[in-house]
Amino acid sequence: MLEQIVTWFTGMQRRMPAPPVVRPSQPAAGESRPLARRFDPLSALWNRGLPAEVQIAHRVIWPLFLLPIVFFNQLVAPHPVWVVLGIALIVIYSVALIWVRGQARAIAVHRKRSVGVFVAGDSLRQEFELSNSSPLPVLWAEWIDHSTLPGYSAGRVVGCGANSSYRWHMVAECRQRGVYQLGPHELRLADPLALFQLTIHYNEVDVIVIYPRVAHLPIVALPHGETSGAARRRRPLTGPLPSASVRDYRATDSLRYVHWPLTAHRGSLMVKELEIEPSGGVWIVLDLNAAAHRTVDEVSTLEFSIVVAASLAAELLTGGDSRAVGLLTVSGHEPLGQATSGAASTGVIGAPHPALEIHEQAVLVPPQAGPAQIWRILAALAPVQPTDVPLAELLRTSRSALGRRGTVVVVTPQIRAAAGEAPWTAELLHLESAGLAGSAVLIAAPDDPADAGAALRTALLYQDVPVQLLRAGMSLPSALTFRRTRKVVRSTPTGGAVTYEVEEEVS
Repeated sequence: MLEQIVTWFTGMQRRMPAPPVVRPSQPAAGESRPLARRFDPLSALWNRGLPAEVQIAHRVIWPLFLLPIVFFNQLVAPHPVWVVLGIALIVIYSVALIWVRGQARAIAVHRKRSVGVFVAGDSLRQEFELSNSSPLPVLWAEWIDHSTLPGYSAGRVVGCGANSSYRWHMVAECRQRGVYQLGPHELRLADPLALFQLTIHYNEVDVIVIYPRVAHLPIVALPHGETSGAARRRRPLTGPLPSASVRDYRATDSLRYVHWPLTAHRGSLMVKELEIEPSGGVWIVLDLNAAAHRTVDEVSTLEFSIVVAASLAAELLTGGDSRAVGLLTVSGHEPLGQATSGAASTGVIGAPHPALEIHEQAVLVPPQAGPAQIWRILAALAPVQPTDVPLAELLRTSRSALGRRGTVVVVTPQIRAAAGEAPWTAELLHLESAGLAGSAVLIAAPDDPADAGAALRTALLYQDVPVQLLRAGMSLPSALTFRRTRKVVRSTPTGGAVTYEVEEEVS
């Protein structure tokens, strides 16, 4: 019998070198248990009968290797010291193992986050509760957070008494628009001597969408007859209005609009420019070319362009003209799968559109009217990232998708080149010749001079393309407001706590 025991411990010593501290990670798809549990015989012994998300790992194993020496010394030179030492090692490790296994099924963490719509700049609140139903106290427990929300970390070290619970909360500012995940999480604790580590994996993940901020913009000039809101005067329901102005003849103009008296007076062909009722949709084309955007002192022309695109869509959709507004851009973000499907239905999102013969991910929201379209466009703008597709290529490959008799509003930071040196201006003029009305919103960086883009604006205005210049970082008041209900916990003078709901209007 003694020979069998010595042989078993000797074989175990050969098979089991002292391992480092185990750092369990989230199991891959298709794995029911961590790899350490598969290939470690002792780990399989510690974790027998436990759920797959619970793992017990030994942190200090080398004292167990003294047992063969103790048994050998007891056989060679019997003495009570060896017996006491052997029993002490077995008892200490047995008690430590019973401690962590007793808490493996009795400890749970519940989390609850504030619900509602989150816009960049809002606060996110999460409440956590560690409950312990075992008769043993939790001396320390490390809560590890693997969320991807920037600036958010709910990790901390807490403790809990026997048959009790402990609560804490985390409040973080939603600094950056995007699609993020809250979770997964891990709870790590150990026995009093830290001989064994208990890790409980919480693989539940909540997807949270941070929408871009919507602000009040200065009056954005649209083509003649396409202005919306209070800036537009009363018009008849159908049909053209008398000519509002005249301009030089273009090759694509019809001869029936030639103003013959003025042509004879000036000696060159002049055509009448009629103001017609709005028809078709308004396409907002957002330039996300990484080479065109800059960041100066934490002010990004990319983020400001997204705010401008979202704000322009909101103003056109909530105006009195009931215009249909769509979005077209090309983003460099990875496919989100079902990440945004629960937030809003956004038409063609996450898959290339047939009209876009490019190798990037097209984000296309077909024009629709109504307030619901605002959230579709915001959901489409939330995850977008810079790409290497130039604006000119986007306009050229999207001609069939944009259709005819609509309006194209280009939002771009490309203001340094003159019109003849900017390829996207030629593509915009080509769309105008095909029946689309064009407009441009230029985004200047904070350090650009006051006359930045003057040559480009002059050239576009000469081609009767309305231009508006906005400077990134300028103060824009919030425009999108909604009401939501949140819970507030207040302490009482006697040391208790009172929870009540508060309804507030946020922007």
